[in-house]
Amino acid sequence: PGPRMPLWGSAAERPPSKRRSSRAMTDSPVQQHPTAELPLVSDLIAQYKPVIAAVRARPELATVLQPEHDDIFILRYVISFRSDVGKCADAIKRAILWRREHASVLARIDELQMEVRKIIPTGMLPWRTNSGQPIQVAIPFAVDAKTWSSKSEQWHHEAGISNREVAYRVCDRLTRQSGRLVKMVMIQDLTGLSMTFAMQNSKLMQNQGKLSKLSEFLFPQLVATVVVTHPPSFVSTLYKMSSAVLSERLMKKVKLADTYDKTCKYADLAPEKVPHFLGGQYYWDADWVPIRVKTNPANAPKMIVPAESRTADSPGKAKGINPFKGFRNGNAST
Repeated sequence: PGPRMPLWGSAAERPPSKRRSSRAMTDSPVQQHPTAELPLVSDLIAQYKPVIAAVRARPELATVLQPEHDDIFILRYVISFRSDVGKCADAIKRAILWRREHASVLARIDELQMEVRKIIPTGMLPWRTNSGQPIQVAIPFAVDAKTWSSKSEQWHHEAGISNREVAYRVCDRLTRQSGRLVKMVMIQDLTGLSMTFAMQNSKLMQNQGKLSKLSEFLFPQLVATVVVTHPPSFVSTLYKMSSAVLSERLMKKVKLADTYDKTCKYADLAPEKVPHFLGGQYYWDADWVPIRVKTNPANAPKMIVPAESRTADSPGKAKGINPFKGFRNGNAST
């Protein structure tokens, strides 16, 4: 339905064609996966056809909407704002005007991603969930805390926008290719996060709040689930801090995975596709994953023992082959 154009605005607002692939975070192409469990876009557009038409007819959008803002573009807003025509029109107008005003930032998303990955380890898994959703993984605290906190608030703000923009472009591309509404599963690994760091960088938490509010009108229907792995001991305090600044809509999608089984369940992934540093069987040798994370013996791939074969001696996990033999303190030994 409608022209198959990108979601991020007119030709003048998007990056040059050589940058339109948005592959900066992708270490290898996302493998094809059946998306039978995801809703068909054609069905959704038929269901919301009167609302989509009403949004298009809003006077405030008369000079804003362009041919590339097709039914798929509007559909995400209609679903996010529960068919409230006025709220949909307002959000769409804000998004298009914001993109025009910040066209220079959007034009260098790929460059931003390359820089961001050096400070905030972030990447895309080379396959999707069992239901066909792409997966973005971030290990924001597995780096030098001084380097992370030394960056300006503006840098962190643009870094957050770049991560979301790339994820949104991936979801838009897969939606149009598959004909099904695709969203992103985000895995946030909190390895390395301390209470001291959280308290000393409270301004960065506030920045996450600003990004959350911005995302409501810039990236509708982007997030399927946020899976938080390796939650710290003070996770209840952290949850309260996050609830104070992040949108209620986003907080409802947060799942705490304090065990390997929960990571598989909430991320909708088979054990062999969960990265080893999250407790899974897949040894992910991506260039963006810090070497100390890759080689930490505590992150050796695990194997789930089937429930029917679990005993008191093996309540839920069993070690698999350890690929870290020969490594000590993150350095290869001979």
